[in-house]
Amino acid sequence: FKEVNEVLHQMAQLNIRPDLHIFNTLIDCYGKAKKLDEVSLLRNEMTRLNITPDIVTFSILIDCYGKAGRFNEVNKLLQQMKQANIKPGIIIFSTLIDCCGKAGMLKQMEELREQMKQFNITLELQTFNSLIDCYGKVKNFDEVSRLRNEMTRLNITPDSVTFSTLIKCYGKAERFKEVNEVLQQMKEA
Repeated sequence: FKEVNEVLHQMAQLNIRPDLHIFNTLIDCYGKAKKLDEVSLLRNEMTRLNITPDIVTFSILIDCYGKAGRFNEVNKLLQQMKQANIKPGIIIFSTLIDCCGKAGMLKQMEELREQMKQFNITLELQTFNSLIDCYGKVKNFDEVSRLRNEMTRLNITPDSVTFSTLIKCYGKAERFKEVNEVLQQMKEA
């Protein structure tokens, strides 16, 4: 807390009242440094100064708490966004899906996909890539296949990340028929 207090104290001495952009920048810096106690202190200071978080603030907070595996905090933030009539976008959901997948939290990942549907948010290529990677790691190839079909249905063209992810997950599982199918699809793309 000492560092944040020093920054805020220095700003006060210079008669600089921190605004939303400054708080967003500070939260982002401390979040990337994994100093979540300082992030909480900054959030409290924002509240004390009656500074309302915006979509950027929520995105930064969700990113840092999600990467830290603090999904209870993430759910609280999503609820706060809903109460403030701020619609989370694809970037927030993609970040969370990726964090859940990397943590092996497939149930939470599916819950996020359901929330996306509630907000009428369509999956994008990067989100599909994260989902394919996560399901491939746990060898849920039915879901990988379903995701590939959904991409086709939505006219989402796989990129090099998609192809390499598919080759990796099929190859590790010694599913060489599927590896060959992906290679053929790459050739046709």
